Amino acid sequence: MTGAAGEPAVREHTRPVAGETAAAGSGTAAPGSGTAAAGPGTALGAELRSQVTEFVPLAVTLDGAGGACVAGVTAEGRWLRPEPVTAAQVAGPDPVYAVHHPVRLPLGPATGDGARPEDRAAAGAPRRAGPPAEPARRAALLAAVADPDVATAFAGGRSAGLVAVRPLGYRHQRSTGGRTFLRLEFTDNTGERFDWIVRDVRLLDAGPGEIALPAGPEAPLLYAAVGLTHPNHRFPGRFRGCHPLVVGLHPADGSPLLPNETSLEGTAGAPGTA
Repeated sequence: MTGAAGEPAVREHTRPVAGETAAAGSGTAAPGSGTAAAGPGTALGAELRSQVTEFVPLAVTLDGAGGACVAGVTAEGRWLRPEPVTAAQVAGPDPVYAVHHPVRLPLGPATGDGARPEDRAAAGAPRRAGPPAEPARRAALLAAVADPDVATAFAGGRSAGLVAVRPLGYRHQRSTGGRTFLRLEFTDNTGERFDWIVRDVRLLDAGPGEIALPAGPEAPLLYAAVGLTHPNHRFPGRFRGCHPLVVGLHPADGSPLLPNETSLEGTAGAPGTA
């Protein structure tokens, strides 16, 4: 099935997700907050005013110039990208934004031209909203919100999604500007091959030869959070003038990606949750 201009139909993630947000309670914001209901004629996912919203980050990135970005999903499975995000909020010994750690902050409609469906304007400081869920719940969340392939993840103007991938190889490659980037070659469920820069903040400091993650035809399945930059018109064509990136990597079983992710080891749901 295809949408406008031959794009795959958009998969709307609006059903409740039995996953990580349960670790912080019900997965909804405090009474009187949360996402405002959209009235007639209001675009799906657009808040009518600033609302305190809780979501689970699945992509936390930082580039060499200090630019940071976060994307994640709500309890209903809706993708959000708060802006602005600072380097201090995603890096350091105890960043407020960390993969699988629920956060809560007031969000309003995105401002400015070129807003994507996931974009929201941060109207206050983010705060942690509880511990991450246990691995089984993380795995269930990943499976619930994943799109079938890369094309679907970016359909309908979207700029963030999650796709099951087969990692074929990691390498560091120098760009024409002299900077060195970590790249991942992978295939999605269609068998199409991709070779994209990885911006996952957890891998930012890994040097050449320091990536010990499994790769190859027999490597375990990964979920890759994929994202598009804002248009810079240097990449016309398939991705609407945007640069596609791998912005988060997640083992399919919900286990930590790296051995040093001690905050994700042995975590469990809140008392009273299934």
